[in-house]
Amino acid sequence: MGLLMKRKGVFVLGPEGSGSKLVARIVAHILEVDSFESWGGGGCVDRGGHKVCHRSIPYGTASRMPDVNAWVADHEEDYELLLIIAIRDRTLSENSRLERFSKPYRRVQQESEEARALLAEVLEGEQRCFIWSYETFMFLGATYLKRLYTFLGVSSDFMPVLVDGNKKRLQRGGLDKILRLQAGLLRRLRRIGR
Repeated sequence: MGLLMKRKGVFVLGPEGSGSKLVARIVAHILEVDSFESWGGGGCVDRGGHKVCHRSIPYGTASRMPDVNAWVADHEEDYELLLIIAIRDRTLSENSRLERFSKPYRRVQQESEEARALLAEVLEGEQRCFIWSYETFMFLGATYLKRLYTFLGVSSDFMPVLVDGNKKRLQRGGLDKILRLQAGLLRRLRRIGR
């Protein structure tokens, strides 16, 4: 059989609302760790071969930050480590969090800054990284997926059905709703600051 191929340990990171679960599910599917339809993309999935872990920044109900250095240290001997950094337009990502989690606007902005700092640190590190852009994927589709598959060292023609989450937010009425929500949050913040 020749050289043994090292198992891949893929760690997917991205701010909440960045599409990081989507790319984690795609990776788990093409590495045959779990099917795209079966795994929701949360936490880690490992069936004894390759391993895929996903962490939103922050993650969990306690809003914890992932410890990337500890994850790398725990896995670097047994796996070929590959990191995927998921990015989405900051405004749309923040509005998604405001709408889905009803977090205060200042907290969402703070979390974006914490995510930016953590991801910048990861990119400056020694691990191999791929920057996954939600908008680029929605625009280029399978062509962009080929780049991801090359990074992972696999050959696949898998292409999930795409539903652009940005479109519904920006359709007529959607943007107005977001702007009204932000205006209401700003009014509340001004009242608190008095």
